[in-house]
Amino acid sequence: MSLPVLAFIATLSIAPAQADLFDGPVDRLPVAERVALREGKIVVTGSEGQYVGKVLVTASPGVVWSVLTDYDNFYKFLPNVISSQVLETNGNRKVVEQISNRKILLVKVKSRVRTENTETNKQRIDFRLVEGDLQQLQGYWTIESVSVRPGAEPTQVLISQEVEAQPKSGTPKDIFYDIFKRAMGDNLKAIQKEVNQRTTESR
Repeated sequence: MSLPVLAFIATLSIAPAQADLFDGPVDRLPVAERVALREGKIVVTGSEGQYVGKVLVTASPGVVWSVLTDYDNFYKFLPNVISSQVLETNGNRKVVEQISNRKILLVKVKSRVRTENTETNKQRIDFRLVEGDLQQLQGYWTIESVSVRPGAEPTQVLISQEVEAQPKSGTPKDIFYDIFKRAMGDNLKAIQKEVNQRTTESR
């Protein structure tokens, strides 16, 4: 048997294993993000109103979905949210109003946003601004099952949020971008905590 044929056979036998090793939702991310997520850290990237946030949790997709869609109780576990309620439901579409209160430069600022949220297969939530104290807000949440090693049963979930947000005219953009990016990280941390708590309670 010639060397080229041997090399081809070796490639066939190795390729599937390599695909398993490097094709998971976390494996496809840059090295720094993979390491941070596996250490339980929150990852938020992006700038100037376009951001991607991620967190890895040890939980079932069902528990994660229950947290992300618990609109009426966001005020109980999301920082700075003082009121949240579903105003309208039509199939997989829900209109949610959320009121937040945060301190900006030693001044308390209250803001209100009303969003349309479209849920798909308990894996994705698309949202867009209907009205409120922003010029633009749109994006989506996704949840993906993750195995700790190739071939193993999934025991973790990668939660991702992609957002595009812009302030209304007159708001200093640099300050808004900084606050919004930090708020994304704070919210993901709170979601991580709530998922962990519900997972513990369900055992």
